Amino acid sequence: MDELRLSGKLGHLTDEQATALIDFKALLADKGFYTPEVIIDEKTVVPASHSDAYLLRFLRAGRFSLPAAFRQFETTEKWRKNAAIDALYADFDASEFEETRKYYPQWTGRRDRNGVPVQVYEVAALDSRKMNHFYQSAKSSSRTTKSTLPATTQRLVTIAEHSTNFVVPLCSSITDRPHPEIPIETTVNIVDITGLGFTQFWSLRNHLRDASSLAQTYYPEALEKVFVIGAPTGFTKIWDWAKGWFDAATTSKIYFLTPENISSTLEEHMHRDDIPKKYGGNLDWQFGDAPILDAGLRQALQTAGCQDVPFPTGTIRFEETSTGGHRVAVLGTKDGKRR
Repeated sequence: MDELRLSGKLGHLTDEQATALIDFKALLADKGFYTPEVIIDEKTVVPASHSDAYLLRFLRAGRFSLPAAFRQFETTEKWRKNAAIDALYADFDASEFEETRKYYPQWTGRRDRNGVPVQVYEVAALDSRKMNHFYQSAKSSSRTTKSTLPATTQRLVTIAEHSTNFVVPLCSSITDRPHPEIPIETTVNIVDITGLGFTQFWSLRNHLRDASSLAQTYYPEALEKVFVIGAPTGFTKIWDWAKGWFDAATTSKIYFLTPENISSTLEEHMHRDDIPKKYGGNLDWQFGDAPILDAGLRQALQTAGCQDVPFPTGTIRFEETSTGGHRVAVLGTKDGKRR
């Protein structure tokens, strides 16, 4: 079984890493970026402004260098504030969000053997007609939240926020996985580039580069691994140019599969029932479909009071309650009104 990378994660810190986390909190608090947990009485606890697991993502990205971790954290916090990220996600139109999903990696509703959510991205599906529609519709959309970000970047951000606000915490709440003491923080991605030629890649370069840049800059350590499928003849030249978008840590998580080893490799990391049929599994899911939740995830949503099953649409949040349970917060707007 593929083991999670345990080093530097909650519950598996070395003495030096644990000390670095303490020092990082102190530094952030001193600079006004962090507020520690406050216990008022037995029944009232004000949580910390940021979880230990979240802070550790910046430390791992900076190889536990406090200056490096602080620089990225400060950059992220200022960006989130200036671009009104929380308000943007909370106010985003549900129909526009569902339209946006078609242009980015999509969650299948399943998890790998470690409980990490699995996403699929069929890049060749994004032809010039679809991309022109994407850019034009983004420009014409109206916003109740004023953000400094371009309209297309606002759409990209809502996809990233949906993962961190809903998909990842939902999967993290399930304990039927190895190391349930470690919060789920990442995603596994199957990137299908079957039929992708250089001309189409070149037309998509800004769309793909913007997504990779945003993820590495503001969502560190959110990627578990990437399986690239269907690399055409001559893709080496494309990859030699495109890999400049990624840092060394990210490129080390990217694996190119051949037609001969797609099924066997994916089955090392996922159960056959959680692999789409297109890639040798049993899951009747195609790119563009709504997620098909496994039994554990469906139960978790129902326990959290979500009646919109099989899958709730629009911007949503899976969050802990004060009593230790979970609830689903439905956000966004529909026809100009809050949902």
